[in-house]
Amino acid sequence: MQAYNPHHHTLILLKDFHQSLQQGFPFNQDPLGEDETSFIEQLSQLITDLESHHADAVFEGQEWLTRLFRNYPGFAPHLGREVLWYFGGDALHFMPDEEIAKFQQLEDLMIEADENFDYLAAKQAIFKSEH
Repeated sequence: MQAYNPHHHTLILLKDFHQSLQQGFPFNQDPLGEDETSFIEQLSQLITDLESHHADAVFEGQEWLTRLFRNYPGFAPHLGREVLWYFGGDALHFMPDEEIAKFQQLEDLMIEADENFDYLAAKQAIFKSEH
């Protein structure tokens, strides 16, 4: 079993979101509007900066998430919630307190666990009461 890597997982979620975003309106228009072009470019830059472990990537992620929730709230539910937890700070304003508590519980378990920690099983156990 491979250990859970929050940085790597966030990159995967952002890349998947980037790909799916471009299939929905208004991001599937040609030509693309100025705001949408800027938003996509900001996401692409965030992915690049995360890949290169750029020092400001977490701050950039918080800014991008704020823009997502403010300008394109219909797309926000399609982004994995782990992304909000990963970036923290202002991004946590978009999570209810109960969800923050569950992610904190999951993180605490991860810190205490050994290399055989099953992130998905632990996450399902903690979040099962939601569904």
